[in-house]
Amino acid sequence: TLVAILLLLLGYSCFHSYRRFKQCRFMAATATAKIRSAAQGHVELKGLAEWMQGDQIHSPFSNSRCVWYHCSIESRQKADKRVTWTNISDDYSDQLFNLVDETGACIIDPEDAHVIAESDRSWYGANEQDRFRPAKSLLWRALPGQGNYRFRERLIRPATSLYALGWFSSFYNDPASEWINSQVDAVIRQWKLQPGKYPGDFDFDQNGKSQNQEWKAVRIAARKQVMATITRQSPAQHVMACPKDKNLPFILSAISEEQLTSSNQSRAYLFGAGALICFSLMVLLFSIRAPISL
Repeated sequence: TLVAILLLLLGYSCFHSYRRFKQCRFMAATATAKIRSAAQGHVELKGLAEWMQGDQIHSPFSNSRCVWYHCSIESRQKADKRVTWTNISDDYSDQLFNLVDETGACIIDPEDAHVIAESDRSWYGANEQDRFRPAKSLLWRALPGQGNYRFRERLIRPATSLYALGWFSSFYNDPASEWINSQVDAVIRQWKLQPGKYPGDFDFDQNGKSQNQEWKAVRIAARKQVMATITRQSPAQHVMACPKDKNLPFILSAISEEQLTSSNQSRAYLFGAGALICFSLMVLLFSIRAPISL
C-alpha cells in the first residue's frame, strides 16, 4: 500500500514538474506581439483589460465592477471529528472583454482560460446570503469558525494590466458585392452632381463624352473610395480564445510575465523535489531486506 501511494505521488509530482517547466519554456520562446501586427496563431499580448463597448460586468457577490469573475461557495460538513468542505456553487464569467494596447484592441473570450486574478479573497458566513456581505477585516473573514459557508471571489477589474497567451485570430468585414456595387453607383451619382469633378477628371480625350475606358476608370476610382470608407469605418476584429490544441496554454494573468515565470519555476522545482523524495523512499523500501530466519 505504501509503495502504491509513493508511486502515485511520484507520477503526480513528475507530471506537474514537467508541465510547469514546459509552460515556462513556451512563455520564454513566445515574443510579445502588438495587436495590430500580431500573426495569426498562438501569440502573447500585453495590455489593459477593458469592457466591451456598451458592456458593464459586475461580480454576483460583491457587485464590484470587473471584466472577469469567479465566485464559489463551499459548505462545511462535519462527520465525527472530521471537517470537510464541499463545493456547492462555481460561477465563472464567460462574457467577452477587450485587451487594449497602443495599437488597437483584441476581444478576449475567457472560456477555458487559466486565470490568475488581480483580486482573490475568501470569507465565511452563517448562510448563503452572506456571500453578499464580505467581511471588511482580513483577519475576521479568514477565521473558519465564523460560519458553515465559505465564499471565494476572484476578480479582474477594468484598467488592470493583463498578460495574455492564447490563440489569436483576425476577422474582416466582407460585405456582399451587390451592396458594394450599390455604394459605387451612389458615389458616381454624387460625382455627376459636381461638374468640376465629373466627368472632367476622367475625360481623357477632352471630348465631353464618357468612353468605355473612361467609364471603367470612373468605377475603379469610386470603388477605391467605397472600400477605403469600409476599411476606415469597419476595421479588423481581433479575438483571442482557447486553442483547439489543448496542449497549447491559454493564460490570462493579472501578474506580470516575469512574476508568472518565476512562480512556475519555483513550483516546478518544488514538484521535482517531491518526485526525488518519493523515488528515494521507494529505493529505500526496496533495499530493505527482512532478516533470514534460522
